[in-house]
Amino acid sequence: MFLEGINTILSDMEEIGEVHLATEGKQVIRLLNQFEIGLIISDINMPKMDGIELLTEIKKKHSSVKIIMLSMLDNHRTVHKVIQKGADGFVPKFTSKDELQKAVRTVLGDEQYFSEIIKQRYMESVFERKKYKNIELSPREKEVLALLAEELTSKEISGKLFISVNTVETHRKNILLKTGSKTTTGAVKYAIESGLFD
Repeated sequence: MFLEGINTILSDMEEIGEVHLATEGKQVIRLLNQFEIGLIISDINMPKMDGIELLTEIKKKHSSVKIIMLSMLDNHRTVHKVIQKGADGFVPKFTSKDELQKAVRTVLGDEQYFSEIIKQRYMESVFERKKYKNIELSPREKEVLALLAEELTSKEISGKLFISVNTVETHRKNILLKTGSKTTTGAVKYAIESGLFD
């Protein structure tokens, strides 16, 4: 129903020619290889290949193709990641017909379009990341933190990185100290909010 709604909105626009519909990212890649496509409107939440993976793939292999992201997810971390990956536009799913058409026309005119709520979330992301700019983790500490985020134990991390359990514990304590966290969960939250895992 959502796809049909988008199709109806696009069919009202003289600038739009043929429209192809896809339900997941890999279908989009196949369509790109079969047809000359100038613009993609993609959701972020999709099976098999999500919208951010699709965006990354398109910008790497089909750089001339424009892409507008649509999503209910407008939290500042998602918005920051989408913009950093090179999206040409981003509007929330609850946007109006008029705004979506405006976004399409703007992007087809070789300009970017981000709705007001998306701009607001992006600025929140920028301010959030500034809080962490003076905190630096060593490459090994980042490795340990990434594995802690996967809920590995110190013993498991020790085996994976070929270091002693005591060394893992030392890195964990340093991570907590540097990030000002009381628990590993707090340190992982820091990593996510600072963009360490992007």
